[in-house]
Amino acid sequence: MSAPRIVDLAQVPAVPWAWVDEHVYAAIRGCSVKALQNERRLNIGCPFRRINGTSIRYKMGDITEFLESQPAGGGGEKPGSHPRRGAGRPRRSSP
Repeated sequence: MSAPRIVDLAQVPAVPWAWVDEHVYAAIRGCSVKALQNERRLNIGCPFRRINGTSIRYKMGDITEFLESQPAGGGGEKPGSHPRRGAGRPRRSSP
């Protein structure tokens, strides 16, 4: 396994036609490259291009459009909205 690559997002061009690799896109999304690979395998997520059969590139305009289409905060239920249960399994009474 290789060490995660450090990405300086200040160096990423803010124009919609710029292309970035999967490491930069993972840094923008705050997820791992493996999560992006899984999304590509499942054919979900942001559109991408495959260069020379191996390199993956994402267009900044597509990234922006994809992120804006997602529900804010992940779209899940708010934490703490579930009813509290007991501390766990009840103890067996001794005979």
